[in-house]
Amino acid sequence: MQFSSLIELWAHYNALTISGQVQTILNRTYEIVGSVSAILIAILWIPIAIGFFGPDENKRFEARVRLRNAIIGTFIYVIAVSGVLYALVYYIVTGQ
Repeated sequence: MQFSSLIELWAHYNALTISGQVQTILNRTYEIVGSVSAILIAILWIPIAIGFFGPDENKRFEARVRLRNAIIGTFIYVIAVSGVLYALVYYIVTGQ
């Protein structure tokens, strides 16, 4: 790449620097969203886990039903956050 003036070189360098900073900010945001999501999912699973260890058989049965629903919900949430759901819907709508 050749630059005809120092100003063009400086503009190119600034564009690369800003692009790198934006990429760093986005990567950090993805890490934070992933961490918060993991904490929320863990907190939401606690009542289901507690239901398995109670002495009441009815509570254990309810915990099994809630477990199934929680597994489905967690799966949908993970594919939505990861972008797989968007890609699947995009493929269905556009055929590409």
